[in-house]
Amino acid sequence: MLRGKDVHEVEQMKQMGLGVSAISELTGYDRKTVRRYLLNPEGVPDYGPRVAEPSKLDSHKAYLADRLKAGVWNAQVLLREIRQRGYGGGYTILKDWLHPQRTAAYTAAVRRFETPPGKQAQVDWGHLGDLEMAGAAHRIWGFTITLGYSRRMWAQAALDQKLGTLLRMHEGAFQEWGGVPEEILYDRMRTVWLGQDERGEIIWHPVFLDFARYWDLSRDCAGPIGRRPKGRLNRA
Repeated sequence: MLRGKDVHEVEQMKQMGLGVSAISELTGYDRKTVRRYLLNPEGVPDYGPRVAEPSKLDSHKAYLADRLKAGVWNAQVLLREIRQRGYGGGYTILKDWLHPQRTAAYTAAVRRFETPPGKQAQVDWGHLGDLEMAGAAHRIWGFTITLGYSRRMWAQAALDQKLGTLLRMHEGAFQEWGGVPEEILYDRMRTVWLGQDERGEIIWHPVFLDFARYWDLSRDCAGPIGRRPKGRLNRA
């Protein structure tokens, strides 16, 4: 039966888009227990302590969640930011809270897509840390594009996430693979789409759209994958 702290962790994993199997593997709970809780959280009795001790981090968790979604995972950077926002706790509390978030994010990133060969790939950016060059600190970003069936990955570090860098990374992967996947999935990165119109259809970045047409890709819109909304480009 799910208990106090575990209920909180399962909720966080659910919000990050993990499925029943992934949550079961991470928590050690049987899949039926996890599924029963996710389908009816109020109907699962909790025999552990119902009220957790308040944490100095509680009022900052929403901000931290947004920063994680933005790709900021460096604990020291996050600590500095929330201290500027009034956080009075220590580094250990933050580090302990970040650990299950990292585990859940990693599991989501490496999940196998059940797709046939050549069908699908996924593009992601991640913050790798900071590097000092010529007396100035620079953020280092990691670009990955991963084939869903084989899990073959093409990855490279970059100093920015600009559109030109994104397109150059795509071309590097296509050249190494000798082809283009049928579908490519994206987060809502501003270099790919600019928003949605009144009908809810994606407004693609015009330069990226030209790039897609050059590689014989046509527009389409995908629904959410887990809780990560994606834009999908299909080959014509």
